[in-house]
Amino acid sequence: MPEASPAAGADLVAPVVHEMVRILAPNPAEVVVPDHRLIHDLGFHSLTLTELAFALEDLFGLDSVTPEQAMLLASVGDVVELIEDAVARSEAHPASPAEVAEYCARYGVERDPRG
Repeated sequence: MPEASPAAGADLVAPVVHEMVRILAPNPAEVVVPDHRLIHDLGFHSLTLTELAFALEDLFGLDSVTPEQAMLLASVGDVVELIEDAVARSEAHPASPAEVAEYCARYGVERDPRG
């Protein structure tokens, strides 16, 4: 079976990021959209942003986000773009469904297929 290209894997990023944001947001939206601002709309603060960063680093095999990169991440779409770019450059990998399900279970929620 041929291996998926990194570009194809990048298509799988947004639903997982949206799901993790929905789970971890202090003020969660029923459906997360790219324009949601992490701090102003979803209520993230330093501790929950750190928790989100660690979850996404684990799920996607990302290197730690630099402070310079973090300063540019204002919205959910910014986070998705950062990870999609890393996947496209083979610096990260798509999250497996099993890993996402494990994170959801860890927080006592079922995976929302809408992302």
